[in-house]
Amino acid sequence: MKKRVLKYLSKKIAAFYWGYLKKEIDNFIINAQKSDFKFLGENVIFKGGGTIYHPEYLSIGKHVRIGDNCFIMAIGGIDIGDGSIISRNVCIHSGNHNYKSNHLVPYDDTYNKKKTIIGKAVWVGQNVNILPGVKIGDGAIIGMGTTVSKNVNAGEIVVGKGQRVLSNREITSFNNLFKNEAYFSRKHPEL
Repeated sequence: MKKRVLKYLSKKIAAFYWGYLKKEIDNFIINAQKSDFKFLGENVIFKGGGTIYHPEYLSIGKHVRIGDNCFIMAIGGIDIGDGSIISRNVCIHSGNHNYKSNHLVPYDDTYNKKKTIIGKAVWVGQNVNILPGVKIGDGAIIGMGTTVSKNVNAGEIVVGKGQRVLSNREITSFNNLFKNEAYFSRKHPEL
């Protein structure tokens, strides 16, 4: 009986840690790193826990939202434009291990660094991976679960394997809203 109770309690404690405490610790760490960012605009909100490596190479514009459990490796430089919304569980990379090493396998202790740029008013869906060196144009929408391995043009809506282009935003309307800074997170600063 004692063994079952201890097992039950340890599961509950672990669930508490991963469900709440880890998020709070991650939030504390991210907030502590904000002074190290290359640039941080006004009204930027990290919605939950996550991990940021090399914040000194990370620039985030104004009115940006970044969801729970983000992973940002900014070693090669990352720019996130004004009004962009990045959902939960998104990984953004600007560097990768050097696998062309002559002295270590599977990779050595250096990075291939490539700047990653996310334009203004971009919407990045849940569980997206953005690889080093990619440029996502203003107003683009990246669908859930997409791995972005090549550039995305302004206003494109891309999804899934191979970044299939579903459609394009109506760019004239988008540009008018953009010019007036009609960002969702500006109109709803508490969200």
